[in-house]
Amino acid sequence: MVIDFSSFGSGSAPTPTDPRVLFDALPGRAAQYEFLRDPQGQVLQAWYDRRSEKDLVVKLNTGGGKTLVGLLICQSSLNESAGPVLYLAPDPYLASQAMEQAVDLGLEVTSDPRSTRFASGEAICVLSLHRFVNGKSVFGLQGNGRPVTDVGTIVVDDAHAALATVREKFTLSLSRARHAEAFTALLELFTDDLRQQSEITYLGLTTQDPSAVAQVPFWAWTRRISDVSAILNGLRDDEDLQWPWPLVKDVLPVCRAVFTGEGLEVQPPYPPIGKIASFARARRRVHLTATLADDSILVTDFAADPATVGAPITPASAGYLGDRLILAPQDISPSVTDAAVRAMAAKLAERVNVVVLVPSHRKAAAWGPYAQITAADSEQIGSAVKKLRTRHVGLVVLVNKYDGIDLPREACEVLVLDGLPQAYGGLTRREAIVVGDSDAMVNRQLQRIEQGMGRGVRSVNDHCVVLLMGPHLSQLIASPRYRARFSPATVAQIDFSRKIAAHLAGQQLEQIEGVIAQVLGRDPGWVSAARTALAEVTYPQSTISKVAAPARRAFDQAALGQYSQAVTHMSEAVAAATDPAERGFLQEQLAAYQHFTDEPKAQQVLVKALVHNPELLRPIDGVKATRIKATDTQAVLAAAYLSETYSDRNELLVGVDVLLDELTYHPNPKRVPVFERSLERLGYHLGFEAQRPERTTGNGPDVLWAIGELKYLVLEAKSAATSDKIWRSDVAQLAHSMSWFQQTYDQTCTATPVLLHRVNTPENNAVAPPGTRIVTEDMMTKLGEALRKATLALADADNWGDPKAVVEQLSAHGLLAQGLVEGFSVKPRSF
Repeated sequence: MVIDFSSFGSGSAPTPTDPRVLFDALPGRAAQYEFLRDPQGQVLQAWYDRRSEKDLVVKLNTGGGKTLVGLLICQSSLNESAGPVLYLAPDPYLASQAMEQAVDLGLEVTSDPRSTRFASGEAICVLSLHRFVNGKSVFGLQGNGRPVTDVGTIVVDDAHAALATVREKFTLSLSRARHAEAFTALLELFTDDLRQQSEITYLGLTTQDPSAVAQVPFWAWTRRISDVSAILNGLRDDEDLQWPWPLVKDVLPVCRAVFTGEGLEVQPPYPPIGKIASFARARRRVHLTATLADDSILVTDFAADPATVGAPITPASAGYLGDRLILAPQDISPSVTDAAVRAMAAKLAERVNVVVLVPSHRKAAAWGPYAQITAADSEQIGSAVKKLRTRHVGLVVLVNKYDGIDLPREACEVLVLDGLPQAYGGLTRREAIVVGDSDAMVNRQLQRIEQGMGRGVRSVNDHCVVLLMGPHLSQLIASPRYRARFSPATVAQIDFSRKIAAHLAGQQLEQIEGVIAQVLGRDPGWVSAARTALAEVTYPQSTISKVAAPARRAFDQAALGQYSQAVTHMSEAVAAATDPAERGFLQEQLAAYQHFTDEPKAQQVLVKALVHNPELLRPIDGVKATRIKATDTQAVLAAAYLSETYSDRNELLVGVDVLLDELTYHPNPKRVPVFERSLERLGYHLGFEAQRPERTTGNGPDVLWAIGELKYLVLEAKSAATSDKIWRSDVAQLAHSMSWFQQTYDQTCTATPVLLHRVNTPENNAVAPPGTRIVTEDMMTKLGEALRKATLALADADNWGDPKAVVEQLSAHGLLAQGLVEGFSVKPRSF
């Protein structure tokens, strides 16, 4: 008898455990995997030396080949009998890409978690997080009585993107439309408490105002938790709620609940990831991530060990990245319009593939006349990417897809980022209102930009021109304090690109297009200079916030009902916070834990929290209105604010552009809170004292400006109005705010009622308060132009911190208090 021994090895991966040796021994890998890149080999060796540590972070530049590294770690673990092995991708599209790459490498993979080959440690199971983290997971849940699938090694690809998916899975969302009876019952349950927080916001909830966002006070939530549980448990088999309900029901008392005009969202402070027992019990967990320095979220959301997360595995050099020129055309020349950038991109698309990333269908529509393909869902995006990778397509618009797609070489030579996704869910909108400009929120934005800008450079041999549109993106790369938080390679490329931009300052778009052509034509001088800019770049030490570990420990104790221990740990987190807004937000959570053991003390903690952050929940006894008044002249106050806020010319110009962009009248009601916040900041820019009484006390106007000499402007913002009439309810709200002013301030103070609305025509039965002025859309544009001109003059003279220079420019552009109202508002139009 003759045996064909070769058949025994067919399709099987080799058995070496060293991943570098393993790669070389793979018998059936595709031709494109001729060798490992040096950075890949370095991180694989470092991982192999530390593989016994439970939580490890592997960092590579975006486009550095993380998927290959992750798959080799998986196979190495299988060969070492550290299985079963699970490879998790943030979404189904990325999971399918990983499957294809594994097949090209000659590795045995399966997408069936019930596969005996997976369970026996003979095949890697590749899944999206959607299938792994849910209330009906085939892997089983902690405490639900079903067997839990044993997993020895878990590799999480694109860990920062994966975390967003995990938070989504631990969120219970009740739709007002689909769950009308339950929603109404829950809203009625908390009516008095929500009205105590803000009568106006509660009215918005009842009238389905899309801008309304209201968190249920934690004392009301815990007091009625039995009623809440009964209502939600009745929906446990609902098509939507059956997936998150098993994940949150055991921690319901410590969850945050936020009502919007569209529904109710319930979410724990951090994901109780222990419910996914296979993840919690895995002996090895490897988090693959890009190179952002702050990995605190891995500690808070994945309960990862801060010691090992704080010592990530990186290559020796961070300069292993393709060439990129990163420009913000409108930052180079303020005269450049969005339409002009789109036309230039369309012209470039005649020769090369241009990919445009947009956050919404509304943004995509603006590109419609120029696009060959617009793709929104996973199937459309997958099809578009395949076409881009095989031929010249032209201009392709991808909606809300900033990560997880590979567009190497000619697939994408020009990449345009036209805006970033906004926080439109109830919980994220509430968090954005409370901690909007905190380090944590900014880091999330930067991570999305970093991911997006990396789509076109997938290896050291790639090149791409990246164009950023809009003042918000310009601000994040122009401001030194934001720019420094990008990965070191990206910072080096931004800094190098800004030197080029400085030479182009004030030039027309044709000159900018000429430089882009040089880059796309691989001008030898450009190639040499671009690579020199990356030559000395190394990875920084990872940053783990001192808040992360104690905050996570606090939640874990609270989830177990150990509230005294939770208070101890949360107090440590509060003490470690340095950002005032974040400190207040953490104190609010401390108060929520304290409520279970000492209700009066919890209210005292909340009062203290409001000192740091006035956007938080208001205590049971409410918050008294604090009177404001001008503490100095308008010029002195404006100069002080500008000099404290902006460190250089470019930061000043971009910052004011961002402010005015947020003060644009927009039909989306969900942008109203941003408008109101920016209206308050506009007051500071002009040299006024300002506050938001309705937000901080639950009563009064949206914004109040103290403009000097005991004079005030009572401002009500209707920036999302679409009607050609001012409704009676709008002027009634303004009248109520004027009554509030008269009750709060004495007779020595006078106020002018001001409504911000796109038109100045009230409906027939709408009677505005005496002296009312309207800042129409045209007037707001005029005001913005005046502020921009004044700012430009101060920036050019480098004297925005000089009160004499400031008063001169305010006067020249009609921005002094005494002429402001008459110059930039109109009277209500009578019939």
